[in-house]
Amino acid sequence: MIRALRRWFTRTDVRLEPRTISGREVAYTDGYSLLELERAGITEAQAVAAGLTVDRDRTSALGSNVLQLEKLRRVRGLDRLDQRV
Repeated sequence: MIRALRRWFTRTDVRLEPRTISGREVAYTDGYSLLELERAGITEAQAVAAGLTVDRDRTSALGSNVLQLEKLRRVRGLDRLDQRV
């Protein structure tokens, strides 16, 4: 019984990892796409320096990933891409 409850509640665990859409399912993916980084205002070099994985092969962008990256940018005090000269 306890094991069944643990399995049930592990589905609700929150992980701050990049996600992708596969049909109707939302699954975790290998890294953030370059488009997501661009929309969040983070360069690839900044992402690597922050310890984030970058998936250069993925071309899609998911809004929740962009929001995660924007929060990370604000917390870490990173400069936005469009504010640079």
